[in-house]
Amino acid sequence: MSHSRRDFIKYVVVGSVAAGCPIDHTLLAAPDSAPPVPRMEGEHFEICHQIRDGYKFDRPSPAKKAAVVIIGGGVAGLSAGYFLGGQDWLLLEKEAHFGGNAYQEEYDGQPFATGSAYAYRGDDGDHLAAELGLKLLPVDNPDPTIINKTFVPDTWNAGLDQLPYPKAVIASFKKFRDQVMKLDLTAQMKELDAQPFTNYTAAHAPELRQWWDAYGPSNWGCTTEETSALIGADALQGLITGFDAHRVILPGGLGCITHRLVEVMVPKYKERMLDEATVVAVVPGPDGVNVTYLHGGELITVSAKAVIMCVAKYISARLISDLPAEQKSAMHKTRYAPYPVVNLIFDKPVYNRGYDNWCPGNTFTDFIVADWTIRNTPGYLQKNNILSCYTPLREYQRASLLREEDCQALAANVLADFQKILPDTNVNPIEVRIYRRGHPMFMGVPGQFTKNRLIAAQPLDRIFFGNADSSGPESLTSESIRLSRVAADWCGLILAGKPGGKELADKALLAATL
Repeated sequence: MSHSRRDFIKYVVVGSVAAGCPIDHTLLAAPDSAPPVPRMEGEHFEICHQIRDGYKFDRPSPAKKAAVVIIGGGVAGLSAGYFLGGQDWLLLEKEAHFGGNAYQEEYDGQPFATGSAYAYRGDDGDHLAAELGLKLLPVDNPDPTIINKTFVPDTWNAGLDQLPYPKAVIASFKKFRDQVMKLDLTAQMKELDAQPFTNYTAAHAPELRQWWDAYGPSNWGCTTEETSALIGADALQGLITGFDAHRVILPGGLGCITHRLVEVMVPKYKERMLDEATVVAVVPGPDGVNVTYLHGGELITVSAKAVIMCVAKYISARLISDLPAEQKSAMHKTRYAPYPVVNLIFDKPVYNRGYDNWCPGNTFTDFIVADWTIRNTPGYLQKNNILSCYTPLREYQRASLLREEDCQALAANVLADFQKILPDTNVNPIEVRIYRRGHPMFMGVPGQFTKNRLIAAQPLDRIFFGNADSSGPESLTSESIRLSRVAADWCGLILAGKPGGKELADKALLAATL
């Protein structure tokens, strides 16, 4: 693409970065051949950095009371409020909007995802969607791979023989497949979760590791050497046995659920749902929990009987006073991947051959066709072809999300790589949006699923730890929703002064399965 033509593309950079704190930047291309001029807008992250660095904010005496305080307004927090219904609860969300990692964006009225791509038929996300009046539609497409300018449908089944590799490399893929399919994941769970996936990939062709170095970071935030062998083996067995045949979604990804939750809840509970409310301290006491938050430039403390933490553990560890040492250590051991998503918006059909398309060896790992499940609906006309390119980064690259010039360069590299994957993709978009998040996905490293998260997510007397990182084995919206339903039941026991809260939470944590 020529320099002058690239300059006409509008780049929009938004999203939450740094220590999970709000910041919105916008980069707009000038309407001529001059280089794009960055314009920085939105909030900054000084408050969250102060918390990270140990600054102690004032904690005024309680000015409010609530039976339950929910911290975090992503899918976990929203669904917790939904399940609590007409009870006395207050939801606090630091961003200017609700949705968290499952957030729906739109372009010219057309929804697209900024993360959280799909659900599975019959999971907790699908059930909640149906309860809200949404019918998630089947993807009905096994994952293809695009490699060396070759489109390979159904990669791990019939597609193996179509990979554009020498026969010896294809044979290595098949040998690896057969080796992993022999594993008994239930019987060997702890053994597999204690070792890296490279113990199984190392003896095979380097092209195999290249493929998993795309698949792993996109799904659980880890390259092959950092991935739990349990998670990698489970993923491959699922691909072979056709778990992807059960995927369902609507345009907007699972942001369609949070979008609908807001539509349903705000008319009923608007006064209980505060955005731009940044929690700075959570202080447990013998009879309740004091939660201090900054809202409208004022520090406010609310006294609660129970708290549901619907935020990542690295945030919980910094907010809650007097955490047990082992639990605090486990929270700090939970690792998170930085994860921008680049959306390429075309004003004409460019690519509609597969839903989730794996592209190992590129700046991005895979890309999704936003309106895939409605593309064949009678009367539907694809107004814009929106492709969501997933671009997980390594931990050491996290700081690059703070620099607008780095974000613009990343988005430009994603576009350049996309334009090279197939002859038909060498097309200029009308807009490129990069949505960046600093710590959105907990990493599926060895020991996280079977050991570390069980320590980190133990409830306190009056604090329940929800969020996807209380579950696993990878970050799943459905698990956030499942645990929020449990949290609502747990609150019922706490508020009624009944026993059984810890047992209920323990059972829910152990119910997380492969």
